Amino acid sequence: MLLFVTVFVSVFVVSVTGDHTADLSYIAAVYEHKIILNPDPRVPVSRLKALQHMQKNLDIYEEQAARAAQQGAQILVFPEDGIHGYNFTRSSIAGYLETIPDPQQESWNPCMEPGRYNNTEVLQRLSCMARRNNIYLVANMPDLQPSTKTVQLLLIFSILLHQPFHSKHQICSVLS
Repeated sequence: MLLFVTVFVSVFVVSVTGDHTADLSYIAAVYEHKIILNPDPRVPVSRLKALQHMQKNLDIYEEQAARAAQQGAQILVFPEDGIHGYNFTRSSIAGYLETIPDPQQESWNPCMEPGRYNNTEVLQRLSCMARRNNIYLVANMPDLQPSTKTVQLLLIFSILLHQPFHSKHQICSVLS
């Protein structure tokens, strides 16, 4: 497993008068992960079985988040599908889905308020991981949002960004 800590962005701003320079840089880590896959992703599993599977990958994420923070990273980017894997069908991914509340409408810290929403165990673990290590995390996970259309489930893959440096922790979802 490789953990690369690199300077992601380094920007220096000089005021018009040239009196001072503000350092606006940060250190990012990108983690390449050999995903522990579901041996048969096309077969539906219970929520409990899905959680047991995802916990194995999250255990590795925990170790890597701690390592990245120890090496000075302020943000850590995990790989796409690194928590749950891939090659699922619409029905077989159901046990892996969590409803991520809209951050535009909800102010919620999953680590600090774990019982507020059902089926948010992965989101809670990522939130606590970021909080414990004082680091921003970017992770990919399947998101279930209610739909008023004919289709009962709307599957959206979201990228999570947890902001540990603010008093109110927020989640930013980028829909793709």
